Amino acid sequence: MTEDKKIIIRKMTTKIKQFLTLIFVATLVLSCVKLDPPDRGIKPNEKLNGITVPGDFNWSTSMKVEVSITGLPTVIEIKNTLKITLAEGTTLYSALHNMSENVKISLTVPNETNSVVIIYGATHQNIPIVNKKAEFSFIPVVEDTEL
Repeated sequence: MTEDKKIIIRKMTTKIKQFLTLIFVATLVLSCVKLDPPDRGIKPNEKLNGITVPGDFNWSTSMKVEVSITGLPTVIEIKNTLKITLAEGTTLYSALHNMSENVKISLTVPNETNSVVIIYGATHQNIPIVNKKAEFSFIPVVEDTEL
């Protein structure tokens, strides 16, 4: 290697070291500076001072629902998985159930829920929630037009 090349390499190495030192010092200095948070236009407690909440206000985001299932008397025992879900598919309950048994199940659901889906074998039925109760029966409803 020629003497000129050695000098050029030494100068470049020195410049790179200076550049890296500058970056390190700049990072160190900037990381120590405390920046004020951006102004979001909301002053703490400014708009909440005049708000009053009744003492009986319910802060809960969920409610208890009682699901009543009326069984269908059968000669032989019929068992299958009973599944209760929300309309979007979230499973709330799943257990092996005898079709001839009556059962009451207490579930916790989001406040905005107005129905649950009951799945038993091939049966999928959307059951409305009325007064925090949902009722399902395996006994089919027979209307006069079907007779």
